[in-house]
Amino acid sequence: MEQQNRRTFTALGGFNKVLLFVVLVFLVMHYAQTFLIPVVTSALLAMLLVPVCRKLESWKLSRALSAALAVLVTLSVVIGVIYVLIHELVLMGKDLTAIGDRLTLALEKVQVYVSEHFRVSVARQRAYLQEQILTWTNVAGKQLGGLFFSIISILGNLLIITVYTVLMLIYRGRVKRFVLKLVHRYAGDENLSNAQHIVEKITMVSSRYVAGVFSVVLILSVTYFLGLTIIGVENALFFAIIAALINIIPYIGSVAGGAIVVAYTLLTRDTLAVPIIVTIFFTVVQQLDSYVLTPKITGGQVQLSPLFTIMVLLLGGMVWGAAGMILFIPILGVVKVVFDNVESLKPYGYLIGDK
Repeated sequence: MEQQNRRTFTALGGFNKVLLFVVLVFLVMHYAQTFLIPVVTSALLAMLLVPVCRKLESWKLSRALSAALAVLVTLSVVIGVIYVLIHELVLMGKDLTAIGDRLTLALEKVQVYVSEHFRVSVARQRAYLQEQILTWTNVAGKQLGGLFFSIISILGNLLIITVYTVLMLIYRGRVKRFVLKLVHRYAGDENLSNAQHIVEKITMVSSRYVAGVFSVVLILSVTYFLGLTIIGVENALFFAIIAALINIIPYIGSVAGGAIVVAYTLLTRDTLAVPIIVTIFFTVVQQLDSYVLTPKITGGQVQLSPLFTIMVLLLGGMVWGAAGMILFIPILGVVKVVFDNVESLKPYGYLIGDK
C-alpha cells in the first residue's frame, strides 16, 4: 500500500512538473511576443524560400546573394499587395458618403421603431447617441495619437523580419549542424540519421505548407475578383484580396471574409438581390476551398485533426492575437513532425493527427 502511494505521488509530481513547464512556456511566449513573432515569421519565410535559394545557388550564385535576392523579391510582392490595397481603399472613399446616408436612414427608422414600441422619445435616443459618439470620439482620438507610432512599429517589424529571414537563409547550414551536434551530445551517434531526417522533413513540410497557403490565397484572390466583378460589386479587387488574406485563418477566416463583402453590398445597394448572390457565391467558393483546394494543396503537408486545429487556433489568439491564429498552425505541424519521428512521442503525433 505504501509503495502504491509512493508511485502515485511520483506520477503526480511528474505531471505537476510537466504542467508547470507548459504554463511557463506559454507565459514566456505571451510576454515575449514582440520578439518571438518576428522570429517565428522569419523562420517560416526562410523555410519557404529554401528551395528558391538552393535553385539560385545551383546557378553558381553565392548563398548570401541568393538569400538577399529571394527575400527582396518576396518583399517586393508584399509591398505591391499593400500598395494595391491602399490604392483601392482610396478609390473606395467616394462610396463613404452613400454608406453614411444609408446608415443615417436606417438609424432614423430604428429610432422611430424604438419610439413606437418602447416609449423612448427620438430626442432622448439622439441625446444618448450623441453622448456615446462623444465617448467614442475621445477614445478614437487617443488611438489616432498612437497611429504614427503603430505605423513606425509595423515598418520596423517588416525590416526586422526581412533581416532575420536573410540571415536565417545564410546560416541555415550552421543551425542544422547545431541541432545535429546537440543530438550527438545527448542522444548518441545512433540517432543522428533520424535527427537529420527530422530536420529535413520539418523544412520540407513547412516550406510546402507555407507555399500551399500562398497558392490558395492567390487562387482565391483571382476567383473572388472574377466572381465579384461579374456580380457587379464595386472595388472588387480590394475585397477579393482582403477576403483571400483573411482566409489564411482556418475556419473563421472564410466566414469573416465573406461577411465583410456581404455587409458592404447591404450598405451600398437598394436591393437584397446582390447581397444574396454574393452570399451564395462565397458559400460555393468556401465549399470548394474546404473540400478541394486546401486538402489538395496544403492538407497533405500538415495533417492535423480539426479538433486540435481549432484548439490551437484559439490558443494562438489568446497568446499572440491575430498573428498567433496564423502562426500556431504551422508550429503545431512542426511539432507533429517531431512527434511522428520520435518513437516515445508517436502516440502524441497520432492524437493530434488526422490519420
